[in-house]
Amino acid sequence: MLRDEQKTSVRMALVLLLLVAPTLMPTMGQAWAESTGEVSFLRTELQVLGADASTSWQAQTKRGSLGHFQIGGQGGNRSSDEFGTKEIKAPDEVSGPSNKGEKVKAGLFSAILPGAGQYHTGHKGKAYIMGGVEVAIWTAYLVFDKQGSNKREDAEQWAGIYAGTSGSHADRYWQDVGHHANSDDFNEALLREARALGESPSGLITGADTWQWVNEERRFGYSRLRADGNSAYDRRDFMILFAVLNRAVSVVDAVIGAGGDDGVLKGEVMGMNMEMEVLPSFTDPGARCVVSRSF
Repeated sequence: MLRDEQKTSVRMALVLLLLVAPTLMPTMGQAWAESTGEVSFLRTELQVLGADASTSWQAQTKRGSLGHFQIGGQGGNRSSDEFGTKEIKAPDEVSGPSNKGEKVKAGLFSAILPGAGQYHTGHKGKAYIMGGVEVAIWTAYLVFDKQGSNKREDAEQWAGIYAGTSGSHADRYWQDVGHHANSDDFNEALLREARALGESPSGLITGADTWQWVNEERRFGYSRLRADGNSAYDRRDFMILFAVLNRAVSVVDAVIGAGGDDGVLKGEVMGMNMEMEVLPSFTDPGARCVVSRSF
């Protein structure tokens, strides 16, 4: 056991050494930190001065002069604080929950068939609604397509009765039939256009392809039938747009509702946990993103 005077001398010597050590460290270098004598000295200092010594030498350790040396412990992948040491996980050991795969799967199902993603995630009520909307859209598509086809056929039959047309022709021919009272007027219009352009006329109507409307009222009736057919085809084409929108809504809803947390997409990127939440709203849409890291 050391006497009081000896303890006081040792404390003073150590304090003096602590004051001088920062200026000596750059010249003494790494060899001093790795020497066995330094290990013994630090342990003696810890026993004599207690926590104050540990705190002082931690400052040196943070500046890199003592490397990864820990008083009373082993070197390696550890970090020191006032309460001791703690182990730091490697980047590949940090992991968090991810629902990205489940959301992608639900989105793909709904892209193939609206409502399938909702059915997969257990939202069967939404699945039936979106599936029903899809069936209604394609049913309407077929109905409008049939209406347009019927109106076109009615118009051709009308022209055969009141204008003397016959045979099958391209749609351009049937448009010209509605625009001109007879085929002679149509040919005259082509000849005028060819003379104006200095070209030889082409596409003249001859033989069995000629027509002559009995009166303007019948020609207007033909034009109305053609217009009704065109309107039906336009409505049919709009159904394709509605089908695309229904799929888009179904995919977004399926992705939001998949993975356990509605509206939250979870994943891990470069060792960090990420959460992204979509906040759909007609008045104030937005999104929220949170990035965290576990230690």
